[in-house]
Amino acid sequence: MLECWGAGPGKGFSGGLDFFDWYSRKNPVPVIGWLGANVLKSFCLTIDYPNRMTYWLRQSELDPHEIDLVGVTLKAVGGSYFVAGVATQNGKPTVDGVLPGDKLLKIDGLPTASATWGALFSALHGAPGDSRTLILERNGKQLAVQAKVTAF
Repeated sequence: MLECWGAGPGKGFSGGLDFFDWYSRKNPVPVIGWLGANVLKSFCLTIDYPNRMTYWLRQSELDPHEIDLVGVTLKAVGGSYFVAGVATQNGKPTVDGVLPGDKLLKIDGLPTASATWGALFSALHGAPGDSRTLILERNGKQLAVQAKVTAF
């Protein structure tokens, strides 16, 4: 199982590698980007292997707000979810009061222990400026943080 702590230098990868450099070591060619599955949901994709071509037919409009959410990266460990990192914009964290290593207990009342990744993503999603209440555990103590949804 791949554990991804983030895509920046020194973010959980030995030798100060970023995610793409680390992953490139496992491949015959360098990895310079990633195509998420969400890109495919608005298209019918046909792969023509013999001619080494792909054909993309748009089936619906793209959602420009699909990744507007609370800017935290989560890591699953033994049925619990922990903050692996906090997204930044213009060099500043998008969420104040949240630290890597914090255990995420609830999002607006949704208990995270029984939630799927999809449910967590949906709970963190919203319109830019919306607020989500995160219940966290840090050093054995619970704290509540009001986290704003950010446009990414």
